[in-house]
Amino acid sequence: MTVPTHLQYTRDHYWIRIEGNEAVVGLTEISLLAWGMVLFIELPERGAVLGQGDYAGSLETAESEHDLLAPLSGEVIAVNMLLERAVMMLIESPYDKGWLFRVACSEPSELEQLWDAQTYALSYSFE
Repeated sequence: MTVPTHLQYTRDHYWIRIEGNEAVVGLTEISLLAWGMVLFIELPERGAVLGQGDYAGSLETAESEHDLLAPLSGEVIAVNMLLERAVMMLIESPYDKGWLFRVACSEPSELEQLWDAQTYALSYSFE
């Protein structure tokens, strides 16, 4: 199981790549493997303003549906529309091509709550 060290993580299995005042958001490999085969994904619309914990979309697997909640507050400035047609990118490339959306962060203090790779891995016994 991969936990890239150049990313930050949330306890809810999102990975975050900080680029200036923007954050690229994706789902960790462990969450995707635990949930099973992804059938459908709904992502937020570009321009949506989300608060941390707000509903941002959903992911449907063969066994259940999962709400996607915003890990950070801000405006959605880009959405990976390719995922709607090729959901397998989530599993095939979770930390690269399988990103979900990009947010212009509006609450810098929320970044302090993010975990480094070691903390995430230890919290979920991956190392």
